[in-house]
Amino acid sequence: MSEAPASTKRTTFYDELIRRRRAAWIVASVCALVSAGVGLVLSTIVTPLVLLVVGGLLKLVATLGVVDSLALGGIALIRDFVRTQLANFDRLSDTLDRVNGVGDMALLAQPLAQLAPAAIPALLAGMLVWLWLRGLFGRSSSQDLIMCLKARPANLDDFEERQLGNIVEEVAIGAGAPPPLLFLIDTPMVNAAALGAHDKGIVLFTRGMLDRLDRNETEAVAARLISAIGAGDLRAAAGIMAVFRTLGFFLTVLDLPLRWSAWRTLGGLMLVSVTRRTGSDALGRAGEGLEEGLEADMIPDLDKIAGNAPALVARLVQFLLLPFYLVSIFYKLILFLWTALFLGPPMALLWRNRCYWTDARAVKLGRNPEAFAQALERIGVADPPPGGEAFAYLFIAAPTTARRAVTDRRTLALALTPPTSKRLARLSAMGAAPRGGRPLDLASLAAHPLRALIVGALALLLVPLFAALVMAIGFLTVIVMTFGLLAGLGIVHALI
Repeated sequence: MSEAPASTKRTTFYDELIRRRRAAWIVASVCALVSAGVGLVLSTIVTPLVLLVVGGLLKLVATLGVVDSLALGGIALIRDFVRTQLANFDRLSDTLDRVNGVGDMALLAQPLAQLAPAAIPALLAGMLVWLWLRGLFGRSSSQDLIMCLKARPANLDDFEERQLGNIVEEVAIGAGAPPPLLFLIDTPMVNAAALGAHDKGIVLFTRGMLDRLDRNETEAVAARLISAIGAGDLRAAAGIMAVFRTLGFFLTVLDLPLRWSAWRTLGGLMLVSVTRRTGSDALGRAGEGLEEGLEADMIPDLDKIAGNAPALVARLVQFLLLPFYLVSIFYKLILFLWTALFLGPPMALLWRNRCYWTDARAVKLGRNPEAFAQALERIGVADPPPGGEAFAYLFIAAPTTARRAVTDRRTLALALTPPTSKRLARLSAMGAAPRGGRPLDLASLAAHPLRALIVGALALLLVPLFAALVMAIGFLTVIVMTFGLLAGLGIVHALI
């Protein structure tokens, strides 16, 4: 006879909403700090690039004789800035010679603080790129995703689809929101998604939803989608994905000497940025290009870059591109580690907390947590419909343990979705029937000393390993940043 599931600690809808709102602020602050750390890593590349671009433009202005005095003054400021930072590196090198132990690490505070201004141009550039990409992809209509999914308006002559439209309208009226547009996706898969803003909402249902869910479950799903629209989840998701696209943008810039697709991506971005009416295909290709920049296998083989050129020319091209190739490899390695360990998890926590919060809003609206839990169980870890893989986080559920390479650009979108088991546990706390065993917490560990001993032993083993990994990544990051910034500032000093 199977053991009955343990009782779940109860909470109220309002307490759950308050807790999730508070947790969202905490996780958002953590994500901001982690993003600043990634910007610091990128500063060793971006700062020299920004100085080179600005200095080159000022030299061009001075050559043309347009406000040449102002341009020459700007060039002088750039030169002074570079000379000052190179001098700060000399001071840092002298200080490192005096560090003989952990107690001497405080000596590094002053020279490192003097080098901090070198990160300011990169941090500003990163913020501007984030705002640009967020606005660019945010302005695209939801029709883009509808076209990718081959969705269609609901057929009012079909009894089930007309009934679904009535359910969506009733839930929207109960929420005090304008009824969203209803679209159907002709696939047996069971899933649903919400798009748009409060006044222009769109809900997508698969035909499999109509076949597998009863009226109460369908009503609960509709409440979840309408709650997501009202909470502005799509705007929050756009901000999170813009962080990953910002990383892809800088890595694409880094790959310009190595692959033609990087030029096509940046050219496509510039084209859609200056075009008032952006086509879904063009914007989709630009987004895919940025996401491809995050893939480790996008670094081409150095032997294949020269193509079918004569042997001597091929060797010369490889020799000239070797520094760019090494820089691209090292920085992609560091940024991949930072993304996997420090950026991806906080972003996933932020979006998952948002999903838990929206689930609580849906329970408050529908007043039937059991129906929503049953719907989630039926949906399970369903894949998004074909064409929606990169937008899996917008659907009710998506597989979180997909067997894909960690460098697959679609893995970023899939990893954002919270596990269904944890969502069911929260719904059980809000009134749904308990499902599965009691989650592992301090109380359950205290009741099972052997289990507590095993968990403690694993923690003692994993903590030092994780600390060693963090130290190794930090050491590698410092080395690459030092050589990268020195080389970049040296090039700026020579050319400006």
